[in-house]
Amino acid sequence: MFSLRPVLKSLALLVFIVPSLSVFAQQEEEVGDDSLLMANYNAMREEGQGFYLGEIPLLYEQPGSVLASFVTLNWWCDLEFSSGSDDGYVGRGVAYFLGSSLEDLVAQGAEASPRASKNFTLSVSAVMVPTLGIFEGQWHTTYDDLVFRYWDDGSSTLPVLGWEGHDAGDTHPNAFTSAWSGSGTITKITTEAAAELLGMDVADMTPATCSMEYEAAWNDTNVPDPIDTNVAQLQADNKELMSRIAAIEESDNKELMSRIAAIEESLTANGSGSDGDGVDATSTSSSPFMKWFEYDTTDNVMKSIMTVAVIIGLVAVDFI
Repeated sequence: MFSLRPVLKSLALLVFIVPSLSVFAQQEEEVGDDSLLMANYNAMREEGQGFYLGEIPLLYEQPGSVLASFVTLNWWCDLEFSSGSDDGYVGRGVAYFLGSSLEDLVAQGAEASPRASKNFTLSVSAVMVPTLGIFEGQWHTTYDDLVFRYWDDGSSTLPVLGWEGHDAGDTHPNAFTSAWSGSGTITKITTEAAAELLGMDVADMTPATCSMEYEAAWNDTNVPDPIDTNVAQLQADNKELMSRIAAIEESDNKELMSRIAAIEESLTANGSGSDGDGVDATSTSSSPFMKWFEYDTTDNVMKSIMTVAVIIGLVAVDFI
């Protein structure tokens, strides 16, 4: 006689086992996802550095401009990591222009900075956003106002957005055309690949070397503007010169007034300090001594002004 009891037992067992298998599979998938998410973060934490090849076409603001190729190698180091619920990092970096990137950018309106013709310094940071399950990061230069954002899910190639606004007050000839927007990718590459792109020995591609490269690039790109420095020095020299002239004039005027007072006292004591009408000649503005003092003072001031003008003129000619 056929019995349904074994079949029902099997069905009941399947009803219990299948959901359990689904839960285990989901847990394994989550563990795998977490492992991928932390891949780039863990690699940089272990190695103390990271190499990313950036390929980001840019469009400059001037009418008629076309996409410019912006290809760089980013070498990140000096990294400080946080852990726990706020996994993230901050650090420094050096970006190296590759190929004809710099020439292409300048042709479309970029500011041609001789100080950044080879490489330039970066500041980088990122933080893990649990609700999104992704690291959100940024890097920017330390000598201009361009910014790039990236989103790291652990993949080797990451999406990037970048931009630079208008530099108000910038005196560079290309200041009005240097704003841009761009989008592209950065791709994590090996130390060997980075060494080949830079023409360096793999053994030298260390965090310590990166720190030295950063310091050298920072010093190159943060040299004081010689024009601003000379103008500031000229203003300081002019201020000191005016102060000395004022001190000399004050000293001369005091001495002159003292001598006039002594002469008037002497005339008064000798009885020659009044005219026939009994008016004290030394007490009026028509006193010959006062007239002479006013003329001499005015003459000294005019000579001082002319002296300052001549000195400033000579300094300006020399500066130009």
